[in-house]
Amino acid sequence: MSILEERYRRLLALYPAGHRARHEEEMLGVMLARAGRERRCPDPRDALDLVKGALLIRARHALGPGSGGSWRDALNVAAIVAPLHLLVLEMSTWAMALWVLDGTAPLMFAINPLAFALPHLLIVWLALRGPRWAAATCAWVWAAASTAISVRLSLAANVYYGQEPVPFSIGYLFSPLGLAFQSLPGAIVALLLTVAPGAAAGAALAGRRTLLRWTAVAILTMNGATALEHFLVPDQSLGSLASTTLACMACGAASRTPVGRRAVTLLVPLLLVVYGGVPKFGGPGDGWLPVLVQVLVGATAFVVARRGFRPYGSGTVSSPEPLA
Repeated sequence: MSILEERYRRLLALYPAGHRARHEEEMLGVMLARAGRERRCPDPRDALDLVKGALLIRARHALGPGSGGSWRDALNVAAIVAPLHLLVLEMSTWAMALWVLDGTAPLMFAINPLAFALPHLLIVWLALRGPRWAAATCAWVWAAASTAISVRLSLAANVYYGQEPVPFSIGYLFSPLGLAFQSLPGAIVALLLTVAPGAAAGAALAGRRTLLRWTAVAILTMNGATALEHFLVPDQSLGSLASTTLACMACGAASRTPVGRRAVTLLVPLLLVVYGGVPKFGGPGDGWLPVLVQVLVGATAFVVARRGFRPYGSGTVSSPEPLA
């Protein structure tokens, strides 16, 4: 295989597998004949046409008349994964009780994660067992209640600090922008549960054992990372790194199937709010190196999971499982 043919095949890899099986050799032959033997790089116009064609075909597959069933299934999957994800995040902070045991944090620092996990547990249970409207109603009620609690804590913080300088993390969390971001995850979950035809069907499609396995692994990993941070590296946010890595793994595994890719697309607003919309604790000048490390680790986890890393399914991009 010549260098030119190899580079053209890389561009053709942008097309869906079915289209490549039918037309790849024909398209490749036409482009190689037109390029001549001396050329080593694809013609820029050919490369642009190939990329444009791949985008158009994938958009037609994703949004065409025949994609309605896939989007419906993806909506059901997203409707169960979203509240389960928030439940995992709440339960994954229980190791923070270590800060209470050594006297560096008040008791409420350990009680709050437990109290906030219970509504999410109820929402997940209703989504799996109860009628459709029950889970959506509970989610809307909790979204409003959690927002009211955040506003009440904001007022209490303002009274507590008075005219004194407020720490950056506390000041942002209780600012209008911070309060708005805190209310968004609950509202997104409630919206998904409202419009989804059946979250329980989404759990069955994704696989109840798969969801249970991901839940257990995520909770244990993130609590373990938090404990390691407490005892060994208190200046590093290992819990944040663990949560981002696990989320990238889940997205990579899901992206192996059409329904999984659509589900990840529907979950993008929630992921942006949870992992990108709200600044992490600390000042804005904490440095770029931890952020770069987190991005690189997350990208690596996504690629490995997408290619079919065995703990996350034996399927691959070219031969996926029904839904990872």
